[in-house]
Amino acid sequence: MELPDPHALVTLLTAVVAFYLYTRSWMRVEMVSVLLLLALLVIFHFFPFVSRDARLTEVEVLGSFGHPALVAICCLMILARGLTVTGALEPMVRLLTRLWGVNATLGLLVAIVVAGAASAFINDTPLIVMLLPVLMGLARRTGTSPARSLMPVSFAVLAGGTLTAIGTSTNVLVLSIAGDLGMPSMGVFDFTTTAAAGFGVALVYLWLIAPRLLPDSPMADMAAPRRYEAQVALNASHRKLAGRTLGRAARAFGQKLPVTAVERDGMDFGLDEHLVLEPGDVLRLHDTPDGLREFAAIFGIAELVRPEEKSPDMRLAEVVIGNDSALVGRMLSSVGFEETHQVKVIGRDNGTTDLLHRRRAAHETALSTGDVLLVHGTSERVQALRNVPGLLVIDASREMPRTPKAPLAVLIMVLVVLMSATRVLPIHVAAFGGVVAMIVTGCLRLEGMGSGLSMEVILLVASSIALGQSLVTTGAAAWLAEGVEVLVGGIPPGAQLAVFMAFAALLTNFVSNAAAATIGTPVAVETARLLGMPMEPFVLAILFGANLSYATPVAYQTNILIMKAAGYRFADFLRVGVPLVMLMLVVMSWLLARRYGL
Repeated sequence: MELPDPHALVTLLTAVVAFYLYTRSWMRVEMVSVLLLLALLVIFHFFPFVSRDARLTEVEVLGSFGHPALVAICCLMILARGLTVTGALEPMVRLLTRLWGVNATLGLLVAIVVAGAASAFINDTPLIVMLLPVLMGLARRTGTSPARSLMPVSFAVLAGGTLTAIGTSTNVLVLSIAGDLGMPSMGVFDFTTTAAAGFGVALVYLWLIAPRLLPDSPMADMAAPRRYEAQVALNASHRKLAGRTLGRAARAFGQKLPVTAVERDGMDFGLDEHLVLEPGDVLRLHDTPDGLREFAAIFGIAELVRPEEKSPDMRLAEVVIGNDSALVGRMLSSVGFEETHQVKVIGRDNGTTDLLHRRRAAHETALSTGDVLLVHGTSERVQALRNVPGLLVIDASREMPRTPKAPLAVLIMVLVVLMSATRVLPIHVAAFGGVVAMIVTGCLRLEGMGSGLSMEVILLVASSIALGQSLVTTGAAAWLAEGVEVLVGGIPPGAQLAVFMAFAALLTNFVSNAAAATIGTPVAVETARLLGMPMEPFVLAILFGANLSYATPVAYQTNILIMKAAGYRFADFLRVGVPLVMLMLVVMSWLLARRYGL
């Protein structure tokens, strides 16, 4: 093989340096992406590549920020944000909670299936962020280890992302690069049947084998969340509670009911499961913020924590009473706290575990230094509490779901998928239209839209597109393909696909999935041309391989999230992830070879 021209050599050297830096823990991904873009801008400004068929200057490099793939990825992240803040995923969370309360093994199976199916349309990271506190809470309530469930569910989300063309940003990037290189465009569900067969194999492994390979981390290592006292006065509108016995309510809740006392006409009626609840009863509650939200959502108690439709910007916040606060020694019911600050006090935590104390209303006991109030209000009102002397807002990060908008958000997402699947609109146009629709209908606010975007993903994808374009235009990808063709030309097609998939899997576990897509897709396309074979199976081999982010905690950002939450070690990912990667390499390469008759 002859050496490529100087532009190709410099581009390859830049790629090698960038891939090395991506593996360094001391260098942030965003910084490496910025440096990669800067290097390409400088190189092709001073030494532009001009040939009979192509031209590459700093202008074309900057064009990566307007690439359809990046537009589609950003819009899909924002749409996922819309589904989250409207509470569209809450029914799924409640289903998992109830099933887990009945049977943990069955609950894990349903969690794997549901999470995998959801990730076919929703970005992996917000899905894991939503499921993480649910799984941790279930582990606390049932006294089981979260380590046995977090990794299987997280890996199911990663596997489910391969089910559709919009399942992950990697899918969009791979197919977009391949389309730029001449491969016919693929619809949203064009490879779903193949991916679903592989997902079925992964499901069995994650349900029956993976939990047995994971450590049973002690519950003591998990920081217990703060629990709050709250109360609900039942009325005729509470049809899901009034007229039911406590036992029926507990079964509907699917886990331990957070009721500590039932008061009727000022008398404590105890917690007899046969007690029929009536309008006028006061329920004393004691639970975490998420537990109170769950209780309110299941039983339709809007005044507890669910926001009104007319107030879309609602948050839960934790507020500490300082020693210089005017509230110390006074009762909430007598100081007009809610009226003054226009927030609702949902509950109170004073650090006591005394059941008799919890049976008294949080509003009717004197406040002390260090007490924590759980308040509910608009972002503006919660922010204003930071300026009140003697109050310390320690957590205002819980954005309340706008439940009335949930069906509308789901409808918009379904229309985006249908438009793209039927090829009425390309995915970047359909997704952009979906974002506009969510803003117009109030599912998303313009001010909060940026919360759904990840600067790391944007810079990583933009730099990857620019690098991929440079590799193709300068001929570096074609030169690499010639070398690959020499290596794999004599082996069966199924084994060729396995080689490409393994190459992408190696890059995705130690560098990034965007890097795997960037260098793997052009080489796969060029190799298919040299071998005289269809491009699609080789491109899909890269797509599937780039999603096999199981073997290391640095392979994907969700791996880092669950590693911190469950206390996993690097060896735990190797023990569970490496066999899964090997299993998927064999299964998916065989499925691709069979589908395309290779």
